[in-house]
Amino acid sequence: MSLPIDEVVKQLVDLLGATNVAVIGGVSETRAVEQWMSGRKPQRSHVLRFALQIGTMIAAATEGELARAWFHGSNPYLDDAIPLLLLRDLPLPEIQGKLMAAARAFASQ
Repeated sequence: MSLPIDEVVKQLVDLLGATNVAVIGGVSETRAVEQWMSGRKPQRSHVLRFALQIGTMIAAATEGELARAWFHGSNPYLDDAIPLLLLRDLPLPEIQGKLMAAARAFASQ
């Protein structure tokens, strides 16, 4: 994904909401998300880019609200873990393949 990070964050906010983007970005306040949209670089830009990739995949196959719900829901493809919390808590290389497989499975239903 070659979008500038401020555009990635804007699209994620449109898709998931600022609070969820803050969680994925590993911050406790949406003020940081607003700063990211204004040019400040987030520390976890690679995680935000990946979240947009899977969120966009799910939203393209379903309705936008279902994409938001997917990030919040217990996921059987992830041993009932919640994707939003996995993105927040674990290193991306450790979970990227599992999250992508879970997103693909959901999008293809």
